[in-house]
Amino acid sequence: MERLIEGENIRFSYDGAEVLKGINISLSKERVIGLLGANGAGKSTLLKILSGILNPKSGRLVYNGRELTKLDKREIAKRIAYVPQDSTFGFPFSVAEVVLMGRAPYVGRFGFERERDWEIAVSAMETVGISHLKDRLVTEISGGEKQLASLARALAQEPEVMVLDEPATFLDLKHKTRIMKLLRSLKGEKGISVIAATHDVFSALFYFDEIIMLKDGRIFAEGSSEEVLKEEVLTAVYGIEVTIRKENGKIFVLPME
Repeated sequence: MERLIEGENIRFSYDGAEVLKGINISLSKERVIGLLGANGAGKSTLLKILSGILNPKSGRLVYNGRELTKLDKREIAKRIAYVPQDSTFGFPFSVAEVVLMGRAPYVGRFGFERERDWEIAVSAMETVGISHLKDRLVTEISGGEKQLASLARALAQEPEVMVLDEPATFLDLKHKTRIMKLLRSLKGEKGISVIAATHDVFSALFYFDEIIMLKDGRIFAEGSSEEVLKEEVLTAVYGIEVTIRKENGKIFVLPME
């Protein structure tokens, strides 16, 4: 399987405290990959490094055969779209204007949007299912709708990879399910690879092709959900004993009493 991103001995520190401790990672094209781990495991930092937002303190990161640190930010933005955990909007832009911001890498610093940019923004809103919100102010829509707008903005970048930090956190069941299904569909319909951090073990069981489990800044386990989401792995990573039960074709992950 063709590799898209490869990292070798990736290390990163904040104020002298090492957060990533020699990560070796290899991600294939057109896969939906889940990044799991307890708080402080290094998930958000790793996602920012994979997105080119942060540079590793040491190690080597290669994207499609080229070192990511040697690409300028505009080129990275045309290839990799990053969606933070909590997208905040300080100004009352319309949803359509927010989505159009995804075209910034193509427009230029002092350029103007072309008709094609608007067409791509409209298509992104249709894909995400928020066309009816295009004239609404982003400061006046719900948290789930804001997250969908952020996804549409990322989609408007026409990326090869979408990197998301906790895309469904704090959302109700309807929006959480909608977002996870959307991420899954991007692989087949758009050929986009997806890397998403999540705490939701249940979503990880059903929506991801591969799971990477982090613990204390290192990869603790990786593979398919069946290979990684085992009682002993979850117990070691999250520090609480769990049991996995299968009943009537459904899987339940329950804490031990």
